[in-house]
Amino acid sequence: MEAYVCLCRLVYQREELYSEIHQCSMPEDMARPLIRDRGEAGGSRHLEASMSDAPVVGIVGTGDFSRSLARRLVSSGYQVVVGSRNPKRSAALFPEEAEVTSQMEAAGQADLVFVAVFPEHHSTLLELKPSLAGKTLVDVSNSLRINPDGPSNAEQLADLFPESDVVKGFNTISAWALQRGPRDGSRQIFLCSNSSKAKSSVMQLCRRLGFIPVDMGLLSSSLEIENLPLYLFPSWRTPILCTLFLFIFFYLYNFLRDVLQPYVTARKSVFYKMPIEMVNVTLPSVALVMLALVYLPGLCAAFLQLWSGTKYNRFPGWLDRWLSSRKQFGLCSFLCAAMHAIYSLSLPMRKSARFKLLLAVKQMKEGDEVWVNEEVWRMELYVSAGIMALGLLSLLAVTSLPSVANSVNWREFSFIQSTVGYCALSMATVHTLLYGWGRAFDPAQYRFMMPPTFALVLVLPSVALLGRLALFMPCVARRLAQIRRGSEKSRHIRFRLPDDDCRNGLEDVSNV
Repeated sequence: MEAYVCLCRLVYQREELYSEIHQCSMPEDMARPLIRDRGEAGGSRHLEASMSDAPVVGIVGTGDFSRSLARRLVSSGYQVVVGSRNPKRSAALFPEEAEVTSQMEAAGQADLVFVAVFPEHHSTLLELKPSLAGKTLVDVSNSLRINPDGPSNAEQLADLFPESDVVKGFNTISAWALQRGPRDGSRQIFLCSNSSKAKSSVMQLCRRLGFIPVDMGLLSSSLEIENLPLYLFPSWRTPILCTLFLFIFFYLYNFLRDVLQPYVTARKSVFYKMPIEMVNVTLPSVALVMLALVYLPGLCAAFLQLWSGTKYNRFPGWLDRWLSSRKQFGLCSFLCAAMHAIYSLSLPMRKSARFKLLLAVKQMKEGDEVWVNEEVWRMELYVSAGIMALGLLSLLAVTSLPSVANSVNWREFSFIQSTVGYCALSMATVHTLLYGWGRAFDPAQYRFMMPPTFALVLVLPSVALLGRLALFMPCVARRLAQIRRGSEKSRHIRFRLPDDDCRNGLEDVSNV
């Protein structure tokens, strides 16, 4: 019995010893309780001793962006001190680790201060000028509208605080992206400043937060950075307008031929075709024309180089903008083609299609030929070519994604976008030709003296394909290759400065 008691005591002492060793080796963050008391809501909270070695970053302002930035800075290991005009009211809105105090105290404690107030309120911070002298100020403000002339908000802030180093940045990233971290949204943060030391410190902070800093040069670039978030798809404007114009044109054209003409000539009402059938005929027309518009500017550029005999002449402004929008034209074409496929699959589900099928069966007589070999082959080839064209177009659309484009080299990317793209254009053209098999020579198809829609649609794709075949000729291809390698008609290379009206203007900002 005494031996059993001694054994139990030894086991108990060993467990106590293991517990003490585990608590001593446990990190301080793990030893702290998961839920801590925040104290009174309006009290000023001080930074914990465990973060005393971390850099101190100040934030002036208590808006949504300020709260998300404070949360991200705290999670990245920074000491955060927030300056507020009413610290007691704003304290409960920030993380427990951040200290919320007056603006004067926040400016005095931090060496790097984020100015997270509206630009029209920058003048209210003039009393902080002595405390902010010699420190780095990060301006995160944006304007309400595009400012083409300047000065920018950052330049005005630099004029108000000449003894501080102003850095423009963090204005192109949303509060949600800051709160969620770099896994959501864009990871790039554009920065510019006249002080290389201040800009380097902010770039280091960006990397520690998990973002990618992009150096945009001096503070004079701040106007361009401030205008970036205000653009609404600048490179998409022309492709979208072109898609809408083509859709309206082909829809009205089909309406005149397929709906209005039967009603005017035979009082036959077929207005039920407008929601699905006419849209389904219009979408492939727009898709094929838009796909041809992807490759026509490249052909124009090649023939211009052949005509001028040099590659150093600047393209006209319209061609330059057209070349830079080819990706958007292609994606609009893919959208129309995908919608056409969905509309085509829904055609048999309509009641009108069922009624037409039943009516055709009732009107059949004995001896009528049901199987027309030519029509069967035409439909089989027509559908097969359409599926192949949509598959190749899907490959082009997927390759245009930045994540996919970054995983292939330039030769692979150009092969897909050029060779596979022309294959997609060829298959789509064959798909349209098979649709119009025999219809182009039927006088009944020329309603109101208007040719069938597919005849109009084939004009631009045929021009693009014939132009590509012309560039494949050995003599033309050899001369074009020499020009693109630097050969000229004369032995001297003459550079010409671009005119002001030839620039892409604000649309170039979308390619930053």
